[in-house]
Amino acid sequence: MTIRHRLRATTAAGISVLGLAAALTVLSPATAAYAAPNCQPWSDSNTFGTYCSSADGNPSFRAMAKCKNGKTVPGLWKKVGGGVWSYAYCTSVNSSLSYGWAEIGR
Repeated sequence: MTIRHRLRATTAAGISVLGLAAALTVLSPATAAYAAPNCQPWSDSNTFGTYCSSADGNPSFRAMAKCKNGKTVPGLWKKVGGGVWSYAYCTSVNSSLSYGWAEIGR
């Protein structure tokens, strides 16, 4: 294998590892929340939002955000299937979003 081929193989392996790292980042602690029954996630750099159309008989849900400063911020409780989204804002604790999830129940 020539140096050129080694470089290509190393670069390809590096890109594959970066792709896997990106996939694992997406599947980080928020994975359980994203997998919540019939809940849709939304986020930007500061906010996590969710809407749940059904939640295994639970009457309510809310968005939860883990912020980059380590604080956890809750959104308002909303009625499941009520057509309204819940949002958790990391700006309320002077931070930006690390990840978020849907909390079901109550």
